[in-house]
Parts: sequence; C-alpha cells; structure tokens
Amino acid sequence: MSSWLRDLANAGGTGGLNWHVHAARSLTRWLPTRELIAQFLAQVQPTQTHLLLIGCSAGWMLPTPWLLRFKRIDIYDIDPLVPFLFGLRHGRTLKAQGVTVQHHRIDAIAHLPALLQDHPHACLWFDNVLGQVGFRLGDEDMAERQLGQLKTMLKGRAWGSLHDVYSGPVDADMALPAYETLAFARLDDKPEEQAQVKLAGQVMSHADAAQAMLTKLNAKDVWHDHATQTVFAVNTATTMIPWAFKPHYWHWLQAAWVKP
Repeated sequence: MSSWLRDLANAGGTGGLNWHVHAARSLTRWLPTRELIAQFLAQVQPTQTHLLLIGCSAGWMLPTPWLLRFKRIDIYDIDPLVPFLFGLRHGRTLKAQGVTVQHHRIDAIAHLPALLQDHPHACLWFDNVLGQVGFRLGDEDMAERQLGQLKTMLKGRAWGSLHDVYSGPVDADMALPAYETLAFARLDDKPEEQAQVKLAGQVMSHADAAQAMLTKLNAKDVWHDHATQTVFAVNTATTMIPWAFKPHYWHWLQAAWVKP
C-alpha cells in the first residue's frame, strides 16, 4: 500500500478517514470540550498575522472566530483529506473574510527547523498533535525527548499547543465527570517521580496531581501517558481540559500559549 493510501486510511495512526468518521459522529459529545477550547483561545491574542497551524486535521476542535484573527494561515498535516474537510468546516468563512489559507502535506514536526527559518515572523499552534508523537514513533521515551526539545527550538517565538496528556477508561457506573478546567504548571525540571507541580493552586507531587486528575474523571483501569509532560517550560501556566473522546473513555488535554 502506498504512503498516500495509508495516510488516507489512518494518517500514521493518528488521523485519516477512520479519525474523520469518528470525529463527525462525536461532535455533539465533544461540544463541551470544544466550548472550553474556544474560551481558552479567546484569551490568546497574538500580535502576529501569520499562523503556522500544525496537525489540525479538519479543524474539528478549532473555533473559526479565532482563526479569523490571522491574515494568512499555513496548514501542515500528513492527512490528504485535510484540505477538503478543513475547507468544509472553516474555509468559506475564512475566504469571505480575506484570510489566505495554504495547505502542505508534510510532517511539520520533523521539518520544524526549516519551517521556522522560512517563516520567521509567524506564530505557531500545534492542534492536538503532540500527544500522538509517541504513537507515530512507537517509542514513548524517544517521543518525550523529542517533544522536550520543542520549547528550545521555539524560543523567541509566539506559539501554543493543545495536546493529550492522559487518556483512558472511566467508570460507566458513576455519574459523568464534570467539564471543568484545571490550572496546572510544572515547578521544576526534576524527573517525573520527584517533580513538584501546582494543580488548581495547590503545590503537590507530580504523582499526586496525576492521581487527582484521574480521580476527577472517575478513571478506572490503566490510563495512557502521552509523554507530553515536558512540552512546556517550567512555570508555564497551562490549562487542563477534559474531553469525552468516546463514551466512557476520556482524555485530559493541556493547552498553553507562550509569548516570545
């Protein structure tokens, strides 16, 4: 099977037709999370008019009003369906407001140094893609090292990310978890088992914070760690957002915007 057909089907295991069908069927269930993301992005007001939008898929979770802040948007995604489906969701409004949109079917994370050099004045938004790096690489330790380098590569740039932190099953016999965000920040660069964090204003160990977040979602069984703990620098204020990805299977997403 050619790489184009593989990407059409599942885009390296993180997108493709399988993902789009699931997303289209899940939009009602995802509405509370999409509203929380829109509230977060409403507070992000970049001075840059050029956006590099990385891994956005069809923009299922993105609010169109935030995209209208920009005059030019370059979209990078390996999924061949993105230009058509992103156009269906956002294209007409963006075009009507004079926003120029260009699509590029490349792995922007692998080519990030070149993209930064080619677009020195653009800001960047990684749209729910960094949490999938471990799946694509097949090695979580390698993924964490690669993701931990991003903040250094992006130093001096305006950028942000929304990505998975944890995901797993929730107890179907308990009431659905509440859609409430949590403020979160790492307080040091120590290994995860020794690190201190601040969760909802309380300083605690990283392990206790993880347990508190899982308890809040009525987690059960084993949850997956998406190796995104070091994406943002120490003391970066971030927002944790719950997401009912599937019935009885939830994620904690993390969002933050970094100013240069």
